[in-house]
Amino acid sequence: MKKLLTLLFLLPLTFVSCGEDEKDFVEQNYLVGNWEIIQKGTRSPQGVILYQDYLNNSNCKDNYIFNSDFTFESNDYTTEEPCVSDKIEGTYDRFSTIVTLDYTIQVGETTQEESKSLTIVSLTYTEAIIAYTDDLGEVVYLKLQKV
Repeated sequence: MKKLLTLLFLLPLTFVSCGEDEKDFVEQNYLVGNWEIIQKGTRSPQGVILYQDYLNNSNCKDNYIFNSDFTFESNDYTTEEPCVSDKIEGTYDRFSTIVTLDYTIQVGETTQEESKSLTIVSLTYTEAIIAYTDDLGEVVYLKLQKV
């Protein structure tokens, strides 16, 4: 009888403790890291995404770096040696599958505030596909690999 009463007393406590674990769950931000561009794609008239290897310099790989403090860096290397990058730095915000990059660029003597939206098509810890609309209004897909 004592064992039965003890069991009935302890049984509700096991259910109460399970609920507390859920509120302490922290979602992993897979976007954080250094992402090298490995392929670039466009849609065919039939709607199929056609990828081609991305033309990187041999020692300087174009990339995006997303930091946990919501700052980012984008490097577009223009020369082989020494590696010279058209670097863009700024902040990013992520809401679901949309990443918004906010940064300033130098145009002549003035600086301009710019914003660019990226859509996350797929994202794992080591690979990502992002899409954006280029200056010609075409949707461009980039395959990225975490390095």
